[in-house]
Amino acid sequence: MDRRRKTTVKSRALHRIKIIQGHLRSVERMLDRNSYCIDIVHQSRAIQKALKQLDLLIIEDHLKHCVVDQVRHGQEQKTTKELLKLYEYK
Repeated sequence: MDRRRKTTVKSRALHRIKIIQGHLRSVERMLDRNSYCIDIVHQSRAIQKALKQLDLLIIEDHLKHCVVDQVRHGQEQKTTKELLKLYEYK
């Protein structure tokens, strides 16, 4: 595996996680302050969107690299199982 690529994906993923943590802290403060419910929901949705973006970043990297390597090495069934399992999370 290309170490530079892995570091880039890792740093981008960690950056997104820090953003998500900030959103979570914001929701916690809003709840403590009895903020307006709709404002809390907007913040919660921002967290959900950020989590989806994190998932997409990781899945994209997996598809571009891991899946290609697995198929090249005759592991199509493993790849198919993994990808189908992702649809269970909907």
